[in-house]
Amino acid sequence: MHKRSKIASLLMACMVLVVFSGCSGGNSDNAQPQISEQDYEPYGKYETPVEFTIGRNTNHVNNLPPGDTIENNLATRYVEDRVNVKAKVAWETDDMDQKLSLSMTTGELPDVMLVSREIFNQLVDNDLIADMTEVYEKTASEGVKNIYASYGDLLLDQVKVDGKIMGLPMTNIGNQHQLLWIRKDWVDKVGAKLPETAEDVWNLARTFVEKDVSGTGKTVGMVMDSNAMNFSPMFATHGAFPTNWIEKDGQVVYGSVQPEMKQALAEVSSMYKEGLIDKQFAVRSSEEKEALVINGQAGMVFNPWWIGYTNYKDSIKQNPEAVWVAVSAPLDQEGKFRTIRQDPVGGGIVVVNKNFAHPEAIMKSVNLTTDFLYSLTEDAINYKKEHPDEMLTDASRWNNDPTQIPMQVDYDDVLKRYYEDLIKADESGDASAVQEDRVVSFKAYQEFKEKGNDVDVNTYGEYLSRIEGQREANNPNLEVTPAGFYGTTETMKLKWANLQKLEEETILKIIMGQAPIDEFDTFVDTWKRTGGDEITEEVNEMAQR
Repeated sequence: MHKRSKIASLLMACMVLVVFSGCSGGNSDNAQPQISEQDYEPYGKYETPVEFTIGRNTNHVNNLPPGDTIENNLATRYVEDRVNVKAKVAWETDDMDQKLSLSMTTGELPDVMLVSREIFNQLVDNDLIADMTEVYEKTASEGVKNIYASYGDLLLDQVKVDGKIMGLPMTNIGNQHQLLWIRKDWVDKVGAKLPETAEDVWNLARTFVEKDVSGTGKTVGMVMDSNAMNFSPMFATHGAFPTNWIEKDGQVVYGSVQPEMKQALAEVSSMYKEGLIDKQFAVRSSEEKEALVINGQAGMVFNPWWIGYTNYKDSIKQNPEAVWVAVSAPLDQEGKFRTIRQDPVGGGIVVVNKNFAHPEAIMKSVNLTTDFLYSLTEDAINYKKEHPDEMLTDASRWNNDPTQIPMQVDYDDVLKRYYEDLIKADESGDASAVQEDRVVSFKAYQEFKEKGNDVDVNTYGEYLSRIEGQREANNPNLEVTPAGFYGTTETMKLKWANLQKLEEETILKIIMGQAPIDEFDTFVDTWKRTGGDEITEEVNEMAQR
């Protein structure tokens, strides 16, 4: 990140300074806060309560026991009981960016905010949020530090400005790339093998169609999303990474306009022309695409490990003999299944109002919230056991809405940890060894082993994602490359939407044969002239700082 001195930012700073007096809630104090070394203790308890206000996204799901609220439930009481820190909801909104933009101009910022990268940059530009470097170093628990460290420098670098940690990033776990999901019963039916190369994949699709393996007379070889980007494994075999900023020859470049993309489009277009890709993919809704799979008309689809949490799991209702497996295919010429690391910041960044007197209290809340959600400590596990009647109806690890600060903080390699935890317990026969928040997955696995597709669809979905998906998401042939840039530049705010539309339309036309492959060269030229070159220059400036 970098120092910013945009004129627009200075103007906004002036506006904010005029109105920004006494604007922070809770224990705000314009004087320099007096924080003792004892206050910095990760689990140290304050003698008198420390209260902070927070702006949150609206919680549309209520799974709290009768009488409990967002501000007062088992998760929040755990934090209050242990460190005497209490959260008060300043406001909830369905449009956080709009609400915070308005709050910046009126000076009514809460003590804690969950913000996007764009709002984060504005708050930094206007010197409105606290430097959390010392707080993180002294007050972050070992559990939180270990989680953040699992990303190397990649995660915290996203929230550093001039070397200072200016926020606490929510995490976007690794290995959520597209996998090739295949009807193994179809593969067996036609006497084929699971594919490895792109040629294998296309040959299998060709066989499915030619033999009408679905028996419907309308067998679809491959299903594709209308934006075509779920076909990323196919593009990657050519070294093409559309919609991502990648490093190439010492510079950061946009993957969609590289020559490798033209090669990939030529191949995909050819396969579409042959009828190996759903002819109607560009106009199908998500529901219609799912229906092709659920109704047994299609036997191959790209989707991440979490396919079991989507409607695809319903395929066993229509086809009780369906056997879905995940495959890391196609491999490139080096035998690698290549993908780009998605933005490690997932869901936003937690920032603290600069005027809040006890930023270390926010870190304590995050420490205990993380312990609570993932049962990381014996203390958190025992606390939940001591209050069995106060548990949430959904006690899953994803249920962070009722916590003081609703943020997900999880290991970069949690899919590998999770899968190995389940398999180890399965092999040993010791179910008690499974981490508590993973027990539902372990039970689903055991039930599936016993009953196969006779389980209910939710159990099947849990098995599919947590066993089949997680295993393949960590395939040894996987090669993950960090993107060259994840943020937003000034020119992007003005021109990116139009460039994206141009890109999506051109790719669709080429794949569907409505434009020749050489149309790609015209697209690249237009893209560069209408803002692409300017944005690329800004991206490289920001990436080098």
